[in-house]
Amino acid sequence: MSGARFTSAFAADLEGYLAFKQNMGCYGASRIWYMQQFDAWCAEHSRTSLDQGTVEGWVAARLESSGRYRSWMSYIRDFGRWQQATGHDEACVLSARWKAPFIPPRPYLLSRQEIEAFFTRRRRWPPDRRGDGRQPRSSP
Repeated sequence: MSGARFTSAFAADLEGYLAFKQNMGCYGASRIWYMQQFDAWCAEHSRTSLDQGTVEGWVAARLESSGRYRSWMSYIRDFGRWQQATGHDEACVLSARWKAPFIPPRPYLLSRQEIEAFFTRRRRWPPDRRGDGRQPRSSP
């Protein structure tokens, strides 16, 4: 692996973490992308210690632009655990208080008018190639 993917003070550790994950059979591109985002944030903010301020600062910054899905939090939490397991006792593991609550999906239910309009248009499929909305004449 090349160290060119990362530029912050955590570059070597991030490479080691990703190598460890690959050896465990985890090849996800999203993990690499989010770790690169973390690395860029750390470089931009001159962060050199994986302390609570660094971890929670990055998470807070991500939350400003993230949607409702927050699976990316598991990557920074896992990186902190890996850091601790490899001798960095001071490394912060993102606490459970940052876990996103479960939000059940809310499907869109069509109104009666939308359903009728859909099936009315469907009966006229395929559309007329002339573009004027008329149905093609059937052959005698």
